[in-house]
Amino acid sequence: MRTRATVVMTAVVAGLPALSLPAAAYVRTTTEAGAATAWKTPCVTMEFSLGAPPPEMDAAGYLSAAQAAGEAWSRASLDGVDRCTNVIFTVEQVEDVAGPVGMDYHNRLIFRQNGWCRDPLPKDGSCYDSSALAITSVFQLKNSGEILDADLEVNATDFTWGDYASHPEQFGYNTNDFLGAVTHEFGHVIGLDHTCFSPGKTFVDGTLVPRPVDNSGNPVPDCSAPNLPAIITDATMYVSVATPRAEVELRSLSPDDVQAACDIYPFTTNFVCQPPSTPATGGGGCSYAVQRGGGAIACALALLTMAMVGRRRR
Repeated sequence: MRTRATVVMTAVVAGLPALSLPAAAYVRTTTEAGAATAWKTPCVTMEFSLGAPPPEMDAAGYLSAAQAAGEAWSRASLDGVDRCTNVIFTVEQVEDVAGPVGMDYHNRLIFRQNGWCRDPLPKDGSCYDSSALAITSVFQLKNSGEILDADLEVNATDFTWGDYASHPEQFGYNTNDFLGAVTHEFGHVIGLDHTCFSPGKTFVDGTLVPRPVDNSGNPVPDCSAPNLPAIITDATMYVSVATPRAEVELRSLSPDDVQAACDIYPFTTNFVCQPPSTPATGGGGCSYAVQRGGGAIACALALLTMAMVGRRRR
């Protein structure tokens, strides 16, 4: 989910648009130097480890869902017809069972089934918050904001995953809609933050993350604020969902989400993909978390040293 040439990793702690609503606001992830994050060219290929997929869907089903999540961002259209972004989001199956998180120019999508912990394990031995559905770690250059690598870990230790739209009968207390969750997380992969703010987050150096502003320069409201407008809560990049049915809504980008993809990565003819720049060290993450009765997607900046905050029912 989150964000930082001195190269430091910072934690950025993510269908056709609903054209009936006007696009209003989206929020960029920024580094502690204030740089908005983005890929040099948005040709993102995720390597999906499907050597041993968790239950509910087979490898082909999970792959198809992840590819659909990528297509939602790749086909973003302001008029519902013409693609307006250069985002090319590809998901490829690999036969690995899992994989490491790190700045290695391999963008990984991984199920964690034998413990909800980062690989490699942090020196303090700590694992992720068990309420987190997924963690997206984004590696970027501090001063320019260029994204170099992104890894998405999915919590298949504490939760099961399925397709709520096709098989709602499969959904129990800890089952979640895979396509909706991954569509949200892919928004973080391309450099987007939540449409509301949870005060108290810190960068890796311990400094507080300032309140972000949206694309119009307006301060982002607190996620805990009452009566947030629908333009914020209906976005794929909103912070929270309460039920698998609500997660399905994340699959279709709101006008804000579409506007973000098209503003940050506008469509051009003769577009040529380029590899990211120079190696980097460090990193950060964003997490999509759900708590039944009141879901949340919580950002964890600075190697997830922050506790999850800002839970709000969608």
